[in-house]
Amino acid sequence: MDLSKFIPISGDGHVLITTRNPGAQLYSTVGAFQFRGMDPDEAITLLLRLAYPEKELYQITNVYRQDAGVIASELGYLALALKQAAHTIRTQFLPLGRYLQSLLGCRQALLSRPLVKSAADANIYATWELPFTDILNGNTQEYRDAVDLVHIFAFMHFVSIPSVIFALCSDALKSCEDLAVRPSFIIESSSMQMVGDRVMTAARVLYDHSIISIAEPDHQSETAIGKRLPKHYFTLHPAIHQWARERLQKDDRSKWLDCAAAILEHSISTNMEASGRALRRSLLPHIEACLSALQKTYWNFPENPEQASHLDRFSLVYAEAGLWKKARSLQLKVVNLRSDKLGGAHPLTINSKRSLANSLWNLFDLKGCLEAQHQILMTQLWSRPSISDWLVWPPWKPVYVQYCTTLSDLTQSLWLAGLHGLSKRAGERAVAGLTQKYGSDDPLTLNAMFNLARTYLHLEETEKSEAILRYVLARREHFFGSDHPDTLMVRNELGMNLFLHKKGLREAELLVYDVLQVRKRVLGEEHAYTLWSVNDLSKVYMELGRNSEAAAILEEIVPVVTRTLGDDHVGMFMTKGNLSRAYIRSDQWEPAGDLIKWLRKMVPPDHPDWVYAEWGYAYYVLHYEDDAGTAEKCCKAIMSKVFETKLLSASNTRVIATAEILLRIYEEQRRSSEIEELKETFPNIGNTKISPSASGLPLPRWRLNKPP
Repeated sequence: MDLSKFIPISGDGHVLITTRNPGAQLYSTVGAFQFRGMDPDEAITLLLRLAYPEKELYQITNVYRQDAGVIASELGYLALALKQAAHTIRTQFLPLGRYLQSLLGCRQALLSRPLVKSAADANIYATWELPFTDILNGNTQEYRDAVDLVHIFAFMHFVSIPSVIFALCSDALKSCEDLAVRPSFIIESSSMQMVGDRVMTAARVLYDHSIISIAEPDHQSETAIGKRLPKHYFTLHPAIHQWARERLQKDDRSKWLDCAAAILEHSISTNMEASGRALRRSLLPHIEACLSALQKTYWNFPENPEQASHLDRFSLVYAEAGLWKKARSLQLKVVNLRSDKLGGAHPLTINSKRSLANSLWNLFDLKGCLEAQHQILMTQLWSRPSISDWLVWPPWKPVYVQYCTTLSDLTQSLWLAGLHGLSKRAGERAVAGLTQKYGSDDPLTLNAMFNLARTYLHLEETEKSEAILRYVLARREHFFGSDHPDTLMVRNELGMNLFLHKKGLREAELLVYDVLQVRKRVLGEEHAYTLWSVNDLSKVYMELGRNSEAAAILEEIVPVVTRTLGDDHVGMFMTKGNLSRAYIRSDQWEPAGDLIKWLRKMVPPDHPDWVYAEWGYAYYVLHYEDDAGTAEKCCKAIMSKVFETKLLSASNTRVIATAEILLRIYEEQRRSSEIEELKETFPNIGNTKISPSASGLPLPRWRLNKPP
């Protein structure tokens, strides 16, 4: 981890970093200190106090000091190992000499294991191996369950393992007969409640042997996200966690790793209900730990459809958390394996391609997204679920649900790419087909209607757009609740609809501001969608003339965007682009120019935002630097790019804005033939009124040396 971004660049005081990573010493400016074992006398005292808490220290020091000193020395005077040794001595009523013999005998056995590299490591591991051997030798159900739990915990993160995952996965895990091992507390239980009871009973056995700790969520964390969290969490010390994994033989490690991966996978609902968002967020470190172990164990991971299924489910959690790059990397592997093993037309392959396209959409990789969705559409065109799905006219326009859902996905991708005419055609077909099959209140239909409404907005069919958005908002609030992510999406879009057409700006502000506050609470302050809401609110503030407020909220999130998304992410381009406009409207041209030049440097020519960055630079040099020549070159480069790639249509507001700059330059320089040619291509430019802009930018008749 790069710690430099967490260290203030100015101010007084000291930063104390505690870590198990020795590489962190490079951040030291004063010095570094490596903590080792305790002082020998302190270690002996700790061992005796914990082993004999009912006796006075002076009574036992003279009697047991010698044996205690040998044990403390063998354990390297490490507090955790001493604490575990004292627990075993106390609970098993072992004399110190007897415990020392058992410790050394266990050490000898551990040294035969290839992963135990030294006698010192073996001594420390032996402090947990001795009480665990007692559990292994137990004949009761709870002792056997406790052993299984330790094996599963070894392949999750050692902190805060939710107790509820075992009950949630139980039904699905019973059908996973391909697994080499499955915990008996799941297979033998007839209900989720029984699974939960057996897990807690086994966990208390481990707790009583000082192998794990059990914690409950605090009330504040429950209410902060508005949903109930698991009742209990299990935590292991990192050293115990490492021991739990390394004590397993190689074959057993792979078996229990597969089991842990299946438990995590099946604890994640495919429906991704909003009520389970907090739990899924808490699973991220466990998914990361399990993935790391899988990649180290299987060289060509994923090797089979079962492992691909793990990745597919894990990618949903990453995507939900806004970690789309990580989700994309997993989804690419799933698509490749399923295409190879199952074929491109298999429903699982199509579903994984759809998930991949969604991640590409959120990463603004429009080319990759459209390619994936086009592949899905062509596959569904020629491979239909039933004969009846072929009995339509015309036959090249299917209306079955999966096909219409893909059309809906294409609607939003074509909208984002600026291909609004194609987006409208796809969206209207999707809405008609899904309404025919499921009715207008089905979630799939509502989603298609939402995508179509956004397209109508950018085609200036504002009344249609607003009517659809209000209908979808009412139905989603009714079915999902006001805080559901899908409800928030349409509420935010309605606010931006009102903003873009200067209709009800006060209502627009209330809608967008409310979405921002709920997203902070539900998704977290650093989720990408929360950052999008900040950008949208800044646009509303600018339209209301509150430019300093717009700049302030954008300045606040720039470090967050840098840390979470990176400087090369479209979210940063959007944030700095909006911030530059806030600066211009506040007559702060120099900081605005710095941002505009940065954007022009960072945005690659093949990126959709290149047009926006180049247009911003043309606007800046024309109005602030009075450089009409450079502005004209930029505008012509934009026009050439647009008509060459056809990624943006001639009716796109940014293309029209570019034509407006060219027109103003030509008029100023009295270039009548070029004015006539430009107006033939763009007949509506040159109006005296300000046109609405779907990008949130005003499109006035700019005048040289006179910023708007």
